[in-house]
Formats: sequence, C-alpha cells, structure tokens
Amino acid sequence: MWPNGKKFAFTVFDDTDNDIIDNVLPVYQLLTQCGMRTSKSAWVYPPRDGFQGLSLLDSRYQRFISAIATQGFEICLHNVGSGEFDRGEIYAGMELFREYIGSYPRVHANHASNPDNLYWGSKRFVAPLSLLYSAIRRMQGSPPYSHGDETMSPHFWGDMARERIKYVRNFTFNDINTLAVDPRMPYVDKRKPYVNYWFSSSDGHTVREFTDLIHPDNVDRLQRDGGLCIVYTHFASGFVDDGGKVDERFADRVRCLSARPGWFAPVGEVLDYMLASGPSERTIGYWSQLRLELLWMRDRIAKRFKYGR
Repeated sequence: MWPNGKKFAFTVFDDTDNDIIDNVLPVYQLLTQCGMRTSKSAWVYPPRDGFQGLSLLDSRYQRFISAIATQGFEICLHNVGSGEFDRGEIYAGMELFREYIGSYPRVHANHASNPDNLYWGSKRFVAPLSLLYSAIRRMQGSPPYSHGDETMSPHFWGDMARERIKYVRNFTFNDINTLAVDPRMPYVDKRKPYVNYWFSSSDGHTVREFTDLIHPDNVDRLQRDGGLCIVYTHFASGFVDDGGKVDERFADRVRCLSARPGWFAPVGEVLDYMLASGPSERTIGYWSQLRLELLWMRDRIAKRFKYGR
C-alpha cells in the first residue's frame, strides 16, 4: 500500500518543548544523512509559563527552522506558544507562522495544559472516561483547561483551526505499528467539529523510549505487517548530550532503520496519502472511540511502570 513499493512507513512528530537549537540540531543532521524526512513543531511566541524553549520570534531559531524546512522537514504547530494566549494573539501568531514558514501549519498537536487547546483534558474522552478524568482533575485541584473550541472563550480559535489546520494529534500508544492500533486514522469525530481529522501516534517521548520503540525486533514486525509508525517525541529530551553528540544507541538504531525498505516522509504527507488511498468513510463512532481510549489508558499505565512516567 505504500509508495514506490516500500514495505512500511515511518515518520516522527517532534514537539518543540525545551528546544534551544543545540539540543536538537544534531538529530536533524542525523535524519538528513539517513534520508529521513519527518515533522517538527514550533512555537511562534516565547513561553509564558514554566516551559522553556525558543520560538520563531528568535531570529537564530527562525533561521534554523527555515533551514530544515528547505531540507524537506515539515514544520507544524504546537499552539502559538506555551501559556495563555487570547484569540487576537493566536490569529496574529498564525499569520506570523505563514510569513516565516510560507504556509499555515498542516499539522497541530495540543501543548500541555494550554487554555487554548482544542478538545483536550476531559474533552478528549467519551463517557464514562470523561467523567472519571474530570473527577481526578478536581481531586488534584487542577483548573479546567481546553477552551480553544469554546466560542465564548477569549482563547477560542477553533474556526481558524478548522480553516487552516488539517490534522491534529490525539492519543499515543506503546505499539510501534500505530496503524494497527488505530486503523481508522486519519479519522473524523463529528462531536468535535473544529478539528478536520485526528491521528494517533506511537510513544517515543524520551531518548530511551524512542530507542526501545525502534528495537530491530519491533521494526521487523512493522516491516512484516506493512505497517505505519508515527512516533511522537521530544528531541530536546536527552537525545543530544552537552557536547553536542547524539545518543549513540539511538543513532545506531536510526541508521539501521533508514537502511530498510521504508517510506520516510513527514506526518502530513503520510496522512494525505492515507486519506487519498483509504476508505472514503472516516467517521469514528462511540465504541471505536472508547476502544482507543481504553487502549491509551492501558498503555499509559504500562508506561508508568516501565519508565516511571
């Protein structure tokens, strides 16, 4: 099913959290050497909360992002910034993104507990898990968030998202074959009209988790099954040491992976291909959604026991 007779598809969505160029540039140099085009998110504005990382308003970072974009990497959105941003700032941020990158972002991932997140927090789930999630948040004393889809909120930008963004990330899973866990993606959820299509991913949050995920045995299975892996990660989370060297074990496994007959294209390109070549009906129902949520919950518990996260 993959272009040019490739046996499987593999791509990465890299969150911009904690990026300072030096801690991610060597990874992109490695990916370029291996002929692997992937997706990287960016913030337009500097963080306004406890998160760290550069934004497109930093001229040096902007040049870095533009450079990897010209090399075939896809630049995506991780909200316009980390923290609170109102509708006017979000609109201006989207316009700046287009000015700097050349187009609006095709792919977006919600960031942490940003109030402008789209259908996040308890809104990700159907009942009864939505009720359970809300109860846990209340017990933790955490305020509700995710107002980007609420028309009366100062953080509302759902209409912009629907007009300009095609795909939004939702659940992450532990299996390397993302498509086997979520065979409907990219899918439509009619209860969430401001998102055109949702997609799932495989969890490679840190260098250890990513490296374990692409173990040769797992890649053997991905290739044998003709699957698709969309890794969700943070390349600023320990992939590069203080001396600017990429983690050796991770680098070795990426090189081995790139030597296989895989299709290595950015997230948006892969999802566009699937949308064009797959079934015309992409709407997800209640039971399919509940299945994904239960699998996500199972995998989160397993991840906590294995990696303490």
